[in-house]
Amino acid sequence: MIEKEQALLAQVVDLFARTFDKKAILRGGMVLRILGSERLTNDIDYVFVPYRSKKDIVGEIVKCLKSIKGAVVEYSLNSKCLRAVVTVDQTTIQVEAKVALEMRTAMASTRLFSPRFNLPRRIIPVVDHSIALANKMAAWNERRLIRDLYDIWFYLQMQVVPDAETLRSRLRRPCYSKLVKKEDHFVGGTINEFYDFLRAQAAGLSDDDIRKAMADYLPPDETVGLAMQIRAALARLR
Repeated sequence: MIEKEQALLAQVVDLFARTFDKKAILRGGMVLRILGSERLTNDIDYVFVPYRSKKDIVGEIVKCLKSIKGAVVEYSLNSKCLRAVVTVDQTTIQVEAKVALEMRTAMASTRLFSPRFNLPRRIIPVVDHSIALANKMAAWNERRLIRDLYDIWFYLQMQVVPDAETLRSRLRRPCYSKLVKKEDHFVGGTINEFYDFLRAQAAGLSDDDIRKAMADYLPPDETVGLAMQIRAALARLR
């Protein structure tokens, strides 16, 4: 089932690249898969530019997804995004799309991912890596998921530096999960204070913690020694 999910994800990435070109900017965990990460995901996140309203993209996206042979597509709009659930032969993935008038981007090749599923290599736009890392750090602060720590580590391993403006803005207006206790909220005022806070929170992280939290996302052998690698990467943040 996992392989079928990954194949369907790859098919949608390829389809959107062909249909929407640079209007569809990939973001989120799927970008890490494109870059070579082994962390699994069963959803795809996009930001479409340049659009003011999510309503402007609904028809095009749904039509595109329904063009997949045998696809059943259910979709909804909420305050944040268009969410489409795509099912093909009992395999289900989710596609989320936001809109923006502009977005800083980078270009990435699907050469490490698409050929596994007999799809051509493509050059696609993704959210600028520095912005993506800053948003991932803010997401960790707001919900404290170990998979966010993994994603932070992956970007840091690639020598990505978080975008200071994006991170500072997100830290000023956090939207904490109910699972994050008030006494665990970050109360500092600078990015360096946040880095110290992040390091302190990760100090007690163990490989066993990662293995349990990432059981649905990573093969067990990928978690061996990972806690130390994450702490080492965070230690280099300045």
